[in-house]
Amino acid sequence: MRIFVATLCLIMSLPACKTSVEVMATKKENNLAVTHTKFRGTIFRENYPFSKLFVSDVDSTTRFTPTKYDIVKAERLLRQQLSSINKSRINQLKSNPIIHKNLNNYFRQYVGVMNHRGERIIHINFYWDKYSLFERIKGYSDSRLKFEDDYAIVFDGGSRYWQVNVNLTTEKLSDLQVNGIASKKRHITQPLHQPGCIAVAKAVSF
Repeated sequence: MRIFVATLCLIMSLPACKTSVEVMATKKENNLAVTHTKFRGTIFRENYPFSKLFVSDVDSTTRFTPTKYDIVKAERLLRQQLSSINKSRINQLKSNPIIHKNLNNYFRQYVGVMNHRGERIIHINFYWDKYSLFERIKGYSDSRLKFEDDYAIVFDGGSRYWQVNVNLTTEKLSDLQVNGIASKKRHITQPLHQPGCIAVAKAVSF
């Protein structure tokens, strides 16, 4: 009996990360909903139109659909390494959030890409997902994303909008890009590149 109780306590105390991420279908065939107790997001399947994406610093158009376990791994690497590559805190001054301290306040959009070495990379697009009454009074528009929305491209807006690549093969983060700061954020509704080409986002200040 004591062994059973001890085993049960051990199981209950294990980290819930591996089981707390859920992936579900949405009304859009190429969009999968990701839910977690602390965040939410969208996985774009490999057949999602490349012309609608704005993925930077990836040298291949070969795609894959991230699995639930890919997302768990990417999020783990993100939480372990983001603060290290974000030491300079670009565009995170004054009222702009420090990204590694606010990870749970962003909606994610996940894109799976294979580079020319065959390494599996998840590009993650982060979009501010928590608007307080104070922020609304200050004039920030509450335009939170839905699971069915397309890949969101925003120019400016500071650290409420940023992107990073998570290499699942090497287990390293790279290409952190934080949006620049302007009086108003600019939404881009049309792709800025031709299908089959890799776009490099230049809406950031480094």
